[in-house]
Amino acid sequence: MADKEKAPEPKSGCVGKLAVLFLLAIIGGLATALFFISQPQDLSDIAGYGARAEGKDSRNLKSVLENSLKGGYELTLNEQDINLYLRDSLEVKQGGLLASEVSFEDVCIRMKDDYAEIIMVRLIADHPFTLSMFLRVEQSELPDGTIRKEIVRNRGPYHPSIPRPGVGGRFGQLPVPEGFLLLVLPAFEKLAGVFRDPDSKTPVEALDFVEEMARFSIVDGKLVLDPQPNTSEMMAPGGF
Repeated sequence: MADKEKAPEPKSGCVGKLAVLFLLAIIGGLATALFFISQPQDLSDIAGYGARAEGKDSRNLKSVLENSLKGGYELTLNEQDINLYLRDSLEVKQGGLLASEVSFEDVCIRMKDDYAEIIMVRLIADHPFTLSMFLRVEQSELPDGTIRKEIVRNRGPYHPSIPRPGVGGRFGQLPVPEGFLLLVLPAFEKLAGVFRDPDSKTPVEALDFVEEMARFSIVDGKLVLDPQPNTSEMMAPGGF
């Protein structure tokens, strides 16, 4: 009796191979993202923060802002001015269920050509983690002369040819789209609330004076504040 012919072994199709490759790519991408999220930013370049702030005194921003408003002249605050003020005025503690495992370490601001980056530093199991949000100022003059100011939570698009989404911040060293900020926005809102809390020890008046400014912008890594609706109406030069 002749041996029965062996049935051909099934071969995996192209669709199956593509599915496996796609799954491996997703796993590899997630692993890479988690790695960069776990790596904190290098903050050594920020003026007025860490070792670069040692031995330096902060300015009384409440006073200089108040004088700018009263005198009607433009005021410029650089990165060091703002971070030294944060060092001496901000007092924040980690709350919630993870308070025993997570400690809130610091806040600093990196100023760039047309945007600022607010960075929060936390310690988890003695390992530093950074979380940041980008902010830009967009303003326009209405027909009645009123200046419309808007804070935009991104530093611009990933690429000029792709306007949306914008780069909203960084989880560790990983830049994330602005939509991801919804996950961490409550933490930044609470941070702003610390300055406004009347029971806090921080000088909340400084933020109030900033909001009274008619114009403010970020130029050449500096915050420029102008109390005059029209820059041509400045009464006297100011700043530093």
